[in-house]
Amino acid sequence: MKYFLLTSEFPPDYGGGISTYCLETINMLTHYKHEVTVFTPNYSISKIEIKQKNNFRIVFFNPNKYYTTSFLGFEANLSFAFSQVVKEIIENEGAPDIIESQEYLGIAYYLLQFKWLQYPLFKDLKVLITLHAPSFLYWEYNKVNMHQFPYFWIGEMERFCIKSADMLISPSQYLVEEIKSRVDISDKEIHIVKNPFNIDNKLERVNIIKNKIVFFGKLTPQKGCLELLNYFKLLWDKGFIYPLFMIGGGNHLYHPEGIDMIDFIKQNYKSEIRNNQLNLIGSIPPNQINKHLNNAHVIVIPSIVDNLPYTVIEAMSRGKLVLASVQGGQSEIIENEKDGFLFDHRDKNSFKNQIQQVLSLDDNSLNEMGDKAFNKIKDECSYEKVYEQKIVLLNQLIEKKVIAENFPFIRSISKIQIPTNSATCVKNLLSVIIPYYNMGKHVEDTVKSIYNSSYKNIEIILVDDGSSEKESIEVLKIIQEKYNIKIIHKSNEGLSTARNDGARQAQGEYLAFLDPDDTVEANYYEKAIHVLQHFKNVYFVGCWAKYFGDDKGYWPSFNPEPPYLLFHNMINSSALIYKKHAFLDSGLNDPMMVFGMEDYESVINMVKNGYSGIALPEPLWNYRIRKKSMARAFTNNKQLYLYHLISEKHKLFFSIFAADIVNLLNANGSGINYDNPTLLYNFPGENLLSNRFKQIIINKLKTNLKIRMIAIRTKRLLFK
Repeated sequence: MKYFLLTSEFPPDYGGGISTYCLETINMLTHYKHEVTVFTPNYSISKIEIKQKNNFRIVFFNPNKYYTTSFLGFEANLSFAFSQVVKEIIENEGAPDIIESQEYLGIAYYLLQFKWLQYPLFKDLKVLITLHAPSFLYWEYNKVNMHQFPYFWIGEMERFCIKSADMLISPSQYLVEEIKSRVDISDKEIHIVKNPFNIDNKLERVNIIKNKIVFFGKLTPQKGCLELLNYFKLLWDKGFIYPLFMIGGGNHLYHPEGIDMIDFIKQNYKSEIRNNQLNLIGSIPPNQINKHLNNAHVIVIPSIVDNLPYTVIEAMSRGKLVLASVQGGQSEIIENEKDGFLFDHRDKNSFKNQIQQVLSLDDNSLNEMGDKAFNKIKDECSYEKVYEQKIVLLNQLIEKKVIAENFPFIRSISKIQIPTNSATCVKNLLSVIIPYYNMGKHVEDTVKSIYNSSYKNIEIILVDDGSSEKESIEVLKIIQEKYNIKIIHKSNEGLSTARNDGARQAQGEYLAFLDPDDTVEANYYEKAIHVLQHFKNVYFVGCWAKYFGDDKGYWPSFNPEPPYLLFHNMINSSALIYKKHAFLDSGLNDPMMVFGMEDYESVINMVKNGYSGIALPEPLWNYRIRKKSMARAFTNNKQLYLYHLISEKHKLFFSIFAADIVNLLNANGSGINYDNPTLLYNFPGENLLSNRFKQIIINKLKTNLKIRMIAIRTKRLLFK
């Protein structure tokens, strides 16, 4: 089997659970003679490097070498880079049987977008998502402002990965239930497969230090370190004499305070540290784990939410007694008072009772439970047992033949009944409407780009909205003779009416709009119509924008789904391709939108009525920047007035997502200031930096943890 594994974390640079999982999974698969290729980022190389290890190979790539680094945020750009490097390897070597990816950070987001949008090298890929650590779940428990950009959008990418995967695997049922309460996955079967961990040696006894209590894990709220310290503070205050050793720390930001968690603990437990009740060991390299764990009396894993942490597996594999919370997948592998102990955060006395019971055990009981813990991991997490389960699922996935009729939107919205007026359309014909007013200088470029389309079954209808300039009127005569387009002359009533009049006279099954100073790439219409023909639940298609004229750059658009759709326009709404019946039913532009945004309001109305759309993740629409354009005269006051009109018109739709909208506004400010949810906007001095330079700085902060912590502390000092 040819197997691709995508990961954002890989040893030796990372030592967390995802990194450990990847290494163990590789060893398991290669043990059974499968051909494994790992894809992981490396920001120090030029672009792509492939290295052969003993039994697998690694494809390193630098995400900052792709053109999207100038306009996509760190995580979104990382995801896009994953899709492109996978594409490059497939072009050179052919497709794998399986691609496995984490859901964390949404690294498979763009790969899955390309797959579902039927791009040739992607559409037949079989993609397995193994659930590890969804940010949108863990951020809740880590007290992160989840609606702040880019956190909100990272969560959306992760949700899409979960919704669109061909198969889902989770190491625990606990994690599944937590995700189910936050993402509608009622249509998906999630398979429970333990994380692999191979033990090929016998348990070696090491003398323990009696009453040595060790916390082992990341210093984040989600791992329960604050609850644990509170438990011990209460115990110490009542005469408990045994210290706590905390292994972990370093570059784990405690978001409510804006400082590293280890610094927060040092500030709040000064006396306990001074009295040697609390010992902060900090981060340790993998080769020192045995030194700190093997002589522990008990290892405490107090997570307030978790999947199946490798800290539990590694501790039990050493024959150690683990005291863990029931708030995680660890409760599915530890049998209370048999091979470990469990406590419940919901019971205020649970931890105290359990730690006292653990410390009261005699040596024989400790050794007996340690033996059972060792054998539990050796059995349930062995390569043999995990592979036996996983290979059955992998073969099922390879043989799975599904013709998907519906695109996997993150949030489903009930569709109204389809109108019957589609029967009057000419099958497969695309009608392109050009609303026109005094734009003679550029319109021929627009018409040429349409005629150069790879999709040839097109009619062009230009709606002249009462042009008054002599030159613009003369140009119409020329292009009508030259290109044989249909021209509708009417009195000036505005852009909305011009678009609507053109749509009503269109003969095609499909409908598109294009402003008379913009152009499209030759394959835009063909790609869009292919998607419209493939999916029953997709009614319009957009794409990314490429700026030209008086400015250069890109604007990435996204599948227009609430709640973000109601916060800001997220798709190229003036150059979409529609199923015409859907536009005529729910997309007609409202003439009341006198200053603009009529196309944005049209998209909201369509989505509200169940006519959902998607964005092709590539620049296929060329948007001309003109110093005297209508958009340049679009003041904040005009936008605020139009947002008022939109929210009043769609009050019920807004109310459904009111909590999210309020949180987005509180976290980020007015939606008129944002056009890209993948970017970090609240960056000190951002008004002094170009978008390009700002993104380079942000990417550097993300890839260098020491620099990031210095920046966070500097920001805290400057803006406290």
